[in-house]
Amino acid sequence: MKKRKRIMILGANSGQTLAIRKAVELGYYVISADIHHDAPGHAISHEQLFIDISDREEVLRSARRIGIDGITAYWSDMLFPVAAYVAEQMQLPHNPRHTTEIMTHKHLFRQFLSDFGFASPRARGCSDLKEMVEFFDTLHAAAIMKPTDCSGSRGVFKVESVEDIVLHYEESMAYSTEGKLVIEEYLESDIIQQEAEIFVVEGKVVSWGMIEQRRDIVTSAFHPVMHLIPSDISSEIEDKVKETIQRMITALGYVNGPCNIEYLIGRSGEIFILDVGPRNGGNMIPQIVHAATGQDVTAMTLQAAVGDEVTISAARHKPYAMSTAVHSDSDGIFRGLTLAEGLEKRLCGSLMLKEEGTVVSTFHNSRDTIGVLAFAFDSREEMNKACEAGKIKVNIE
Repeated sequence: MKKRKRIMILGANSGQTLAIRKAVELGYYVISADIHHDAPGHAISHEQLFIDISDREEVLRSARRIGIDGITAYWSDMLFPVAAYVAEQMQLPHNPRHTTEIMTHKHLFRQFLSDFGFASPRARGCSDLKEMVEFFDTLHAAAIMKPTDCSGSRGVFKVESVEDIVLHYEESMAYSTEGKLVIEEYLESDIIQQEAEIFVVEGKVVSWGMIEQRRDIVTSAFHPVMHLIPSDISSEIEDKVKETIQRMITALGYVNGPCNIEYLIGRSGEIFILDVGPRNGGNMIPQIVHAATGQDVTAMTLQAAVGDEVTISAARHKPYAMSTAVHSDSDGIFRGLTLAEGLEKRLCGSLMLKEEGTVVSTFHNSRDTIGVLAFAFDSREEMNKACEAGKIKVNIE
C-alpha cells in the first residue's frame, strides 16, 4: 500500500480547520500544530502537536521527528517564514525564504517595489516615534500607519497630523512582533480597493480570483467586511493588473503556491500593490474563488506543499460569489443571525468564530469578527442585492 504523505499545518484555530479538513479529504496524514489544546483543528487532524509554532527550531525538531512531507501555514502571514524555514532545512517543497520574508514584512516589501520600479506610495519603516514624525513631516499629506509584520488590519490608522501619530503610536506598535511600524502616504482612488487570490506554479500565475472589497465605514475604514467575485473592474484594467502582478511574482522569485494581494488603482491609472502575502486569503476567500471559478486553491496549496501535482479545475459552482465577515457595530452579547428571505438558500459555506451567548465587541479589525458566511449567486444583480444593509442581521443584546 502506498504510504500517505504527511503534511504539517501550522495553527489549528477555526480558520485553519478549512485547510485541515481539506487535507484529510485529499487523503493526507495531517499533523496539526498549535499550543492550544482546545484549538478546533486538533479534533479533525490525525496527529496533534502542542508546541509553540512561532519557534521555528521547535517546529523543525518536531517535523524531523515525525518525518513530514510538507508544511503550510494556510492563511497566516506571520507563520509562513517558519514554514519556509522548516521546508528549506528539510529540503521539502518551498519558496525561497528571503522571498517570503519580503512578502511578510511591509517595510521590506515597500523597498522591493521601489527597487524594481513598481508604483508605490512613499514609505518608511520606523522603530521609534521620532523617526516616524520626521518622515511624516516630509509627506505634507495624510498617511497610513501600520505594523510591518501584522495582517487583518490590526493596528492600522489613517493619520493627518503629528497629534494623530502620537495618539495611535502605542496601539499600532503593540501589534508588531518585531517592534517596527511603516508609515506611508495615503493614496486616493475613485475605484473601490481590490484584491486578487492567485496561485502560482513554476513562477507562472495559473489561477486568478479577481475580487472586489467592500467596507463598513461606520466601524472600520480599513478592514474589508465583504469580498465579491468577480470584480467589477473593466477588462482593460484587469489585464493591466494581471500583467503587473505577474511581473511582481517574477521579480520576487516566488515559485509555487498561493498568494493573496491587495491593490489600488490610482486616479491616473497606476496599479499600486498595497499588500502581498504568500498565503491563502482569510474570510473564506479560497472558498468563494472555488465557487465562482472552479479552482480549489485550498487543495492546490496542500498539493504544492507536499510536492504533488497541482489540480487545476474549471468546474465552477456559480458564476458569482461573495463572503461576508459577520460583525457587530456595538458591544454586547451575540444572540445569533437572521438572514433575509431566500438568502439562506444561497449559502455555500460558513465559519462561525464565536458562539451564541458570548460577549462580542464593536468591529474594528479581524479580531472582532463573529464569523464568516459564503454565498453563491446566478447574477451580479442578485449578489449586489445581498450586500444591502439589513440582509444579514446580527442580533446583539
